[in-house]
Amino acid sequence: MEKNLKIQIFPLTNQRWADFETVMGKSGCGGCWCAWWRLTHKDFYAINKEERKSFMRTIVQEGVEPGLIAYVDEEPAGWATVAPREDYVRLKTSRILAPVDDEQVWCLPCFFIRSKFRHMGLMSKLIDTALEYARAHGARILEAYPNDPEKEANPLSIYTGVASTFLAAGFEEVARRKPNRPVMRKNI
Repeated sequence: MEKNLKIQIFPLTNQRWADFETVMGKSGCGGCWCAWWRLTHKDFYAINKEERKSFMRTIVQEGVEPGLIAYVDEEPAGWATVAPREDYVRLKTSRILAPVDDEQVWCLPCFFIRSKFRHMGLMSKLIDTALEYARAHGARILEAYPNDPEKEANPLSIYTGVASTFLAAGFEEVARRKPNRPVMRKNI
C-alpha cells in the first residue's frame, strides 16, 4: 500500500448513493449493481441492469445499509456487501454455499474495487471494517465465500474475494463443496 493514502470506509446510506454509483461505474459492475445475492436466479435475470440499480436504490432508501464503501483520499474506490445471511436469498438455494450448520451468521459475499485502486490492500481493509460493522450489529460469526484460484485470476472472477486474503484476516475454512470455493468463517 502506498504511504500517505487516506483510506476511509463508511456504510452505504442515502447520502452516499452517488458514491456507490461512482464505484459501480457506468456498467453497474457488469449490470449487477450488487443485486445478485439479494434476488433469486429467476428474479435477477427477469430484470435489466437499470431495474437492478433501482432495486438496490430502494433498499438504501428504506434505510438498509447493504454494504460498505471505501474511499481513497476521499474518492469512492471500493465496495463490499455485508449483511445477515437471511438478506441474501441467493444463498437459500445454493448447494455450494449452503449453510454449514444452524449458527446465525453474517455474510461478506461480494467486493468490487475500481481498477485504479486495485493492489492497494483495499480488500483487506474492507474485510476488517466488515468484521467491525457486523460485530457492532450483533453478529458473532462472519462468513465469506472467496475464490481460491490456482493461478492469477481475472479481477471480475474474484468478486467474492480471495481465500488467501481471508486467511490473512484470521478466517478459517469450514467447508469446501467445490474445489475453488471454500466457505470461510471468523468468530467476532
